[in-house]
Amino acid sequence: MQDATEYLKLAKAIQDAPYAPPCMVTDPELWFPSHDEDYTPRMAKKFCEECPVRQQCLEYALKVNEQYGVWGGLSVKERLALRDRGRGRQPHNRPNRSPRRD
Repeated sequence: MQDATEYLKLAKAIQDAPYAPPCMVTDPELWFPSHDEDYTPRMAKKFCEECPVRQQCLEYALKVNEQYGVWGGLSVKERLALRDRGRGRQPHNRPNRSPRRD
């Protein structure tokens, strides 16, 4: 239920935004790529820089522990590192890291 509440907050922010966030009007593959080894989230992050709901998007992803894609301008690995720093951990100490690149 917590995830649904957080999603509704993000949906409201999107609805109230002065313009549609880039992720709503471009190819979803940009934010949620297949397992392409050459993928870098650079373009998605560039779009996120101009997004009117970037902060709300990042907050959502952190609160629900989103495991895929670029949210709020950060990749999965970057969000995990941010979460670890917030808990006083060093990012390299995180157990069970996913082998997936992002």
